[in-house]
Amino acid sequence: MNNRELLQSCVEYFKNNPGFSRVFLKMKEKYKSLGKIGGKIVLVNLSKQEKEALTGYFRKDYSRQKQATIRLENFEKALQGTRFDGILLEDILKEYYSVEEIISYKQERRIYLSLRKEFFQKIIKQLDDSLAGNWLKQLICNRNNAYNLFLKRYNSDAGKLKIDIFQTAKAINRLPVFSGEKKRLAVFASQITKNPHAFDYGTELDILLQYALVYILNSEKPNNAEERAELFYNAGILINEVTNYTLCYGLEAYFNEEIHWGWKGFSSSNEPLLVSLKNLSCIKRVVSPIAKVFVFENPAVFSSIIDSLEVENLSLVCTGGQLKLASLLLLDNLVKENTLIYYSGDFDPEGLGIADKLKTRYKDNLVLWRFSLVDYEKTLSRERISKKSLSKLGNLKNKELIELAAYLREKAVAGYQELLIDELISDIRKLI
Repeated sequence: MNNRELLQSCVEYFKNNPGFSRVFLKMKEKYKSLGKIGGKIVLVNLSKQEKEALTGYFRKDYSRQKQATIRLENFEKALQGTRFDGILLEDILKEYYSVEEIISYKQERRIYLSLRKEFFQKIIKQLDDSLAGNWLKQLICNRNNAYNLFLKRYNSDAGKLKIDIFQTAKAINRLPVFSGEKKRLAVFASQITKNPHAFDYGTELDILLQYALVYILNSEKPNNAEERAELFYNAGILINEVTNYTLCYGLEAYFNEEIHWGWKGFSSSNEPLLVSLKNLSCIKRVVSPIAKVFVFENPAVFSSIIDSLEVENLSLVCTGGQLKLASLLLLDNLVKENTLIYYSGDFDPEGLGIADKLKTRYKDNLVLWRFSLVDYEKTLSRERISKKSLSKLGNLKNKELIELAAYLREKAVAGYQELLIDELISDIRKLI
């Protein structure tokens, strides 16, 4: 019998004895782990067949044992003195699993990394030196941006990831901002993918597009729907352009150098104007005649100021609570005209959060108006603030608000802007 026949006979011996099935399964796992024959395996809850097989093989009584620890080198030594003497355990193991190639975990990892690298390199090559190709190249090289998301999606469905990367690439190479246009998200999505909902909030394509825009526009990753809307707007893509609005009073707007007579009409009639994102996308300039604008969080305060002050050139804005993109774009336009913003809001974690965001965005162009400890005391209500809500105060960035936040945390009671209307009116009279 030649060596090949002897090896096959040895493997048949082990395969025909069910008591060795789990032994070889464990040995395969150990071999994959180490990449060689070595170490030990442990069998717990030994079956009757396993006890008999091990007793006959090692010439040691396993009948009363519940588990067995077997060193692989001892398993190989046990062949000595038998007709299978000289056959290596590694050869037996590979022949035992001849229908599959036993590859160590290290080898599997090397193969996996090689295939993954080839996958992304092929896509980068197909995208050539386009903007999308550069995005993909840098995130793979620097392991940032959407890198971790790419790895996760590659592992779950590489084929779908490839399709989505090319769809995203097509989108960013055709962004409306490059041609000076503005397009609605659904229209843009239809032109890119034939599906108007492809880039809807939370879809896989939406998430990839966000990452791509962060790279292209050198922006921060959005943390909420409004920040996402702003990111898309900067790329020339409009989201909810009609329902995203802000309220203003006494401001003038221009198409290039021509005055917008709609805005002028509301201003001349001393009426507030509801301005949508769609309206703002057509405007080149927004001007306050007094180079100051008074911004309020609450509509009731905004309306009370208008009713109480019959003065010319009064410029007001109302954000209506949480900041919408329309409010930010309106204020952005005013800051471009060197307008000084006076902002007043509520004394609660959400109110201070809005004030903090605006101060961080506009810096010296914004005055935090009536945010002192004395003002807070004047506005105290009976509305308790929850611990969960108070925890948000730890995220404030501006020193002007941190002392107030500490006092607010101590009191744990909200204060509302409506109780400062008289003081706000007095301030405006002096400032204009």
